[in-house]
This record gives sequence, C-alpha cells and structure tokens, in this order.
Amino acid sequence: MPLTFSLEKSNFAFMRVCIVVPCYNEGHRLNESAFLTFLNENPQISFCFVNDGSSDDTIDKLLRLKSKNERVLVLDNPHNKGKAETVRNGINHVVKEFDIVGFFDADLATPLNELSQLIHIIGQNQYDAVFASRILRLGSVIQRRFKRHLFGRLFATIIGTLFGIKAYDTQCGAKVFRREIAEKIFAEPFVSKWIFDVELLIRMDYRQDHHNLFEYPLRKWVDVAGSKITFKDTLRIPLEILKLYKAYR
Repeated sequence: MPLTFSLEKSNFAFMRVCIVVPCYNEGHRLNESAFLTFLNENPQISFCFVNDGSSDDTIDKLLRLKSKNERVLVLDNPHNKGKAETVRNGINHVVKEFDIVGFFDADLATPLNELSQLIHIIGQNQYDAVFASRILRLGSVIQRRFKRHLFGRLFATIIGTLFGIKAYDTQCGAKVFRREIAEKIFAEPFVSKWIFDVELLIRMDYRQDHHNLFEYPLRKWVDVAGSKITFKDTLRIPLEILKLYKAYR
C-alpha cells in the first residue's frame, strides 16, 4: 500500500497554504465536490481560482464554489491572458498572505491527494520548491498518451541540453513554492507564454543562488480529455525555446 501523509500531523500544519488554479472554459469538467471535500479535510489550505476570460459558465461555477467555502478565492480576468500570466497574477495576488503558494491544474489529472504530498514534502524539508513529475515506474499509475510521452522526453532532452535543467518533467501542472522564492520568480512577466514552467526553473537557477528543488514522482496521473493545448500550439514550442535561450543565455 502506498505511503500517505497527513497534513494535520505535519510540522508544517500551522503554515498557511494557497494554491492557484487557472481556469479557462472549465465549466464542464470542474469537480466542485472534490475541491470542497479537500478543503474540508485540510483547513490550512486555500484555493485561488483564476478565471481566464472563459466564454462558458466557468465564472458562475467558481462563484458558487466560493459561496460554499470561505477559503475559496476567485479572480476574474476580463480577457484571456493565457496560463502563464493567469498563474502569475494569481500567485502575486496571494503570496503576501501565505507561507506556501503553488499552482494546480483544474482538470485534476493530478489527484488532489497528490497535492497533499507536495505540501508535506516542502513543509518537512528545506526545499524552496517541489514539482510533480509524471514518471512511469513500478507502483505508479501514469496514463499518458504515447505521443505526448515521446514529445515530453524530446522536450526534456532539448531543455536539459540548452539550459542544464536536469528535471525529468518540467510541464506537469502541480508545483508548490515557499513564499520567499515565489515573490522573486513570479515578480516579472514571463518571456514565454507556453513553457513558463521551464522559465520558472531558469529563473531559480540563474537569478538566485543555490535553490533546493525537489522533483516528486507522482503515484497517479491520468490524462483528462479536453486539453487546451492544440497541435498548432506545439508547433510554437521551438520558437518559445529560442525566446528563452535569447533571454537567459
């Protein structure tokens, strides 16, 4: 049976945590009951949902969620800004009030109990940031389309070669940070709209000294239909990598 951690028993249980959840047209798949149950079980955690100019009923569902729990915060972008700036705006909105901040994908491809693990690990150790990683191994359930897996390995190889980043998986949408580092790395707008996760790692490696990072191998991750990333978007990745290389080389 996999090990589980209780945040109530953690030495970090007294610290305040807020997780930003970017939402773009998530009305049809936002699992309100899952978020409410998680909040009830973890009284030190809050969520900040950021509606990124959705054209569906996302904002209505978020406001209804907010009405059911006082630890739900809702921001509303009047126009679509993309995930990078949506996450950055959410982090900057809450970072002064919380000890640990992070972001988490609304589709729950990463289960919420894995979020508990990320928070426990950063709370029990001297890490500045903990990133979830989709590593298929014995004892894990990682259901990822084969083409996405191949693209991910190629992407990681290129990023590692150009920037010296040793992470196995930079793009998993579950990451937590201590407030001090989050204030620095989210302060400025991102150069890249599409691969800002890589830019976060670059900022920690190049702009600060000796940050302690930990890559947590998820026990479960299941690809959820309805991804906002299209094939056309993936064609922009080489240009995004070039932009980062010029900005941070």
